Amino acid sequence: MVGEQGLKGQTAIVTGGTGGIGRAACLALAGAGANVVAVDVSRDRLDALIDEIGTAARDVAALGLALDVRSEHDMEEMARRTIERFGGVDILVACAGILRPAGASLRTVAQLTTEEWDAIIGTNLKGVFLSNRAVLANMIERRRGNIVNISSVSGRQGRAHDAAYCASKFGVIGLSESLAEEVRQYGVRVQVLLPDAVDTPMWDQNGPVPRPGNALPADRIAGMILYMLALPPDTILQGPIIAAFRTRRRTPAPGAGRGEPA
Repeated sequence: MVGEQGLKGQTAIVTGGTGGIGRAACLALAGAGANVVAVDVSRDRLDALIDEIGTAARDVAALGLALDVRSEHDMEEMARRTIERFGGVDILVACAGILRPAGASLRTVAQLTTEEWDAIIGTNLKGVFLSNRAVLANMIERRRGNIVNISSVSGRQGRAHDAAYCASKFGVIGLSESLAEEVRQYGVRVQVLLPDAVDTPMWDQNGPVPRPGNALPADRIAGMILYMLALPPDTILQGPIIAAFRTRRRTPAPGAGRGEPA
């Protein structure tokens, strides 16, 4: 999926690095030869992930940073510490996101509190803005860089009881498309990926809503991220959706099952 040299020698930051998609992305990037900087709010989960990367990919370096994507100071520190350790930022994968705050239940817009709205928008949209902005100066100066921001199919169609989440993911698409136009002249590529249902712990935030039976495993999303990074420099995927392949049951055509063409 990635070329013969993989991502050897490149440095990739992944926000939300210990979550479902983020963790899978960290492991996939390390497997492709990239040095990995995992960013998340949990020091314990980061330490476990860095140990796992060290066991699975011994030829790469990994750094865990316990930082909050909602904090301008933290995102500036993320970029500074990455550059100090590795000399630059080649890749940013912005995965940090929540469906709703811890302990919150399904709510209509009429029931949604300002605090819940701010928590979701702050993590999912402001966090993408701050993390993207933090790495841009280095990428522009070096005239190269790859950013992949994770949106959702909920960024294309609103869903009941998920208004803040949908608004944030619509926003990620607009932000990514605008930024792409601003920085392509500097050799920096910005793409946005829209996963459908993914089997990650985020589903636990849905309360009584069951997980869909055909939710994609997180490593499938990580594989798509690697594919997007491996595209030729003059190529982008415009708002790709990655979803489980759904087949329909069809009535067999006459002769089917008897060795005749169906």
